[in-house]
Amino acid sequence: MDITNKEFKRSIRGYDAEEVDEFLDKLSEDYEALYKENSSLKEKITMLNDKLEHFSKMEETIQNTLVLAQNAADQAKSLAQREADLIMKNASESAQRILDKAHQDVLKITEDYDRTKHEFNKFTMKYRNFITSQLETFNFMEKDFSRDYGVGSTIKEELNEKGIEVARENASNISKKAEEEFKVKSINLNDFDHNLDEVKTFYANK
Repeated sequence: MDITNKEFKRSIRGYDAEEVDEFLDKLSEDYEALYKENSSLKEKITMLNDKLEHFSKMEETIQNTLVLAQNAADQAKSLAQREADLIMKNASESAQRILDKAHQDVLKITEDYDRTKHEFNKFTMKYRNFITSQLETFNFMEKDFSRDYGVGSTIKEELNEKGIEVARENASNISKKAEEEFKVKSINLNDFDHNLDEVKTFYANK
């Protein structure tokens, strides 16, 4: 509008007014087009700057988020590692306690077995000595009966006639009688391998 409405002073030897006006009109149109284009470009630049700022903020937010996520991941990893170490430590300690208890149990069982075996050997020796003493007593009694009443020849004839089975039966009867006299519990030695409680009970009664 300034170009179009511009008025120049007239002079005698001045320019052609129509040509000047035409040029000014053309110049005004071109200037207006450039001005509008420039305004449009400024708006686009402003919009692009706003978008760039927005994207910059988004990038910063994303970077901060990534940093936080990385920190959270590192903390989670560290926590998981500590928990795993604690679990491994507890498992190792539990396993060691189980092994120690099992070892103590084995030692106790071995000790009990050795003690029971020792008691059984003591009992066996004592019982054998008792049987031996009873047999010796029986032999003395047999000799006395044979000397005083002539029983020995009868026993020898019985052994010859009825054999070993009758002799075993007589020996069993004599053993029973000896048990009644000395109040000894009858025990089968073969049972000791199967029932140690009976051995201990017999030994306690003695």
